[in-house]
Amino acid sequence: MGRRWREVFASKVGAAARWDCWDFIALAIAVFTAVWVFALKLKTFYDLGYSGDLFVNTQLARSWLEGRGLLQDNWSGNFLAIHAYFLLVPLGLMAKPFGAPGLLFVLAASVGVTYFWATRILRLLGVAGRVAVIAVGALLISPLSVAFYQEAGYGFFVETLALALCLVLFYFLLQRRVIASIVTALVVISVKEDAPIAAAVVAMVAGVETWLSSPGKPPRYRFNWPAAITLILSVSAIPVLLAISWAQSPTMYGRHSFDRIGVVAPGSFSSPGALFIFVASNVRHWLDSSVVRQWLWIMIVGTFGTVLLRPYYLVVGVPTTGVAWLMNRNDLLWAPRFYSTETLLWCITLVGFASIARTVSQCSKGMRTAVLTAAIGIAALSVSAQLGLTPWFARGAYLLRSTSLYSPSERREADRVFARYRKEGKPEEPVIASSMLFRYAHDRNLFWLTQLHGRPAPIWILGDSADPFAPFRISTDTINAKSGIRLEDYALVDRRGRFVLFKKRE
Repeated sequence: MGRRWREVFASKVGAAARWDCWDFIALAIAVFTAVWVFALKLKTFYDLGYSGDLFVNTQLARSWLEGRGLLQDNWSGNFLAIHAYFLLVPLGLMAKPFGAPGLLFVLAASVGVTYFWATRILRLLGVAGRVAVIAVGALLISPLSVAFYQEAGYGFFVETLALALCLVLFYFLLQRRVIASIVTALVVISVKEDAPIAAAVVAMVAGVETWLSSPGKPPRYRFNWPAAITLILSVSAIPVLLAISWAQSPTMYGRHSFDRIGVVAPGSFSSPGALFIFVASNVRHWLDSSVVRQWLWIMIVGTFGTVLLRPYYLVVGVPTTGVAWLMNRNDLLWAPRFYSTETLLWCITLVGFASIARTVSQCSKGMRTAVLTAAIGIAALSVSAQLGLTPWFARGAYLLRSTSLYSPSERREADRVFARYRKEGKPEEPVIASSMLFRYAHDRNLFWLTQLHGRPAPIWILGDSADPFAPFRISTDTINAKSGIRLEDYALVDRRGRFVLFKKRE
């Protein structure tokens, strides 16, 4: 009995997990999941439910294919001064021909990858195929996972792709495949300047699990060299990526990432080294912050309590709260702040569940029933707590509902008004739009109304007089005064309800 109890706190990593019918079932479910997520994303896109980052990322991904340079957009200019979004560069091959829907497809595909590789990880950890398929499905539809991938209002962040990539990395590290691990780690690191934190956390979890999985063997057989290499690579990559960003010349709208940190005044850090010194000297303030307190609760309910089987991962995971703390905002669950924590949640849940499943399979029928009953109760409590943490509109994703603020009749009016722009406007002509109307110019030369100083005057204006963001409201006689645009220089092309279309006079 004591041996079985100890097994709950350790993993049993197999050298290989051969494919069987359950893997093909998992693959089919992964494809279905990707299609479902893409349908929801595309529906929200055409329902005018997205603004902001989806369209910035579309421009960043396409810029090198349009002769505008690497990671350039019409919002900040040189975005590399803000974030090291190198993974967006190859995604331009999807964004160039398909625009924003191309990135939404990539995101949907990553959800399918998350499901399939998580299932493979459980198989590697000794979980039966049927159990793995069901368990990962339950984890994927948990409120925290749904809210993470839904990202209402924004639709896409390149950081959201990191979870799928990290699970692939975790799988290779558990198998101790050196080359595959290094290549995948580099891809994870290319997501963003703080993505090495996610890769490092995965490496530490993999290293601990493989060490504990073979307690009777000599240390040289228990030590996970690919995990150690990945950890060193990740730690080394952070200052390199920060230095690359710091070396960029900031623009009027694109300040250095250091100048966007909320815990200090802009301009407080003179170099990447100054940031590390600041963090090291304020560790106590960091650990005592509300971000860390909220994170501890998220770790407990997000892992369905399995983190209590491996409490040392709470220490390992503290760095995943670093960015949220530095930004000094209560937005830990926002995908660009949360993706490292989400990665840790999945890794801990997978290894914890595998330990429980393996132990239960060796128990008597009565004990198995008791454990299953307890597991259902804990899962119910965790889901209830997760629902309290996530926004209410995340629940609509279960029913394939978009988060659009427009009624069907309003969307029909908008389509009729702006169809003329889509037909007559040229892709290279500068255009501005109210914040929720970016969809009509997602593959065009779109500019932001609030950031037009030093930019070409727009040829077209797509307006919404009741836009939820006041600075972006445009009517027949009103526009943001700070934009520098005079409506008398434009001719009214069409107007229906709250929507207006202008074109610059010849």
